[in-house]
Amino acid sequence: MVPFRHLPLRTGGEPLSRSRGVNHERLATMRHLFSHFSRFHLYSFVAIYLVFAGMTFLALHAGSDADRRENWVAAATMGAVSGPFTGAIARHFQACCLQFSFSILPYSAVVLGAGILFQIVPLPLRRFARPVRLTLWCLGLLGWFGGGWVSFFHALS
Repeated sequence: MVPFRHLPLRTGGEPLSRSRGVNHERLATMRHLFSHFSRFHLYSFVAIYLVFAGMTFLALHAGSDADRRENWVAAATMGAVSGPFTGAIARHFQACCLQFSFSILPYSAVVLGAGILFQIVPLPLRRFARPVRLTLWCLGLLGWFGGGWVSFFHALS
């Protein structure tokens, strides 16, 4: 962080960052909140998404031609990121599938939210904090995408 005395001055004599209303304390807090997210978090998200998207594609593409006409293979594959709504997407948002997706949404969201929360809150285990955070992140993602498969099984039944 650059001290204010080293920032260029405006014509009024006050530093540029103060004139724009930048709150450095808030920026430091935001950086601290997200300091535990790393590239591994992104890579694990992409890997888990690709696995579940691939399984969705294979499950929908393996059906008969009549089933493939009724299913939105591409939309459901890309929509696997929506978690519990994957089954509803696969069945053109039919009322029963959409209602079932909304019914399992709270459970999937709680698991994902817990995985995200453990990335932000300080953990008492200093030595094992990173592996615990990464494990809980992956479990949160698996809970979210697993909710997609639960709704998917309902849609295909």
